[in-house]
Amino acid sequence: MAHGQAKTSPTEKAVIALRRADEAKKPIDRKNTWKGAVSRIKWVMSIVSPIAEVRAISILSSRGLLD
Repeated sequence: MAHGQAKTSPTEKAVIALRRADEAKKPIDRKNTWKGAVSRIKWVMSIVSPIAEVRAISILSSRGLLD
């Protein structure tokens, strides 16, 4: 245990567990979750795509496959 940290009492642990359970019961807004996931995937693909193409082209040209 790090210096300066007090032990958590069983009562405090129960309160924390109840808060986490309440948070877990909240409904997930699937529409926004899906939109967020798709936008993140698009962002990653837009960043990685140019790099991946450059590497693929350099590998193919070094093996004489593009000649």
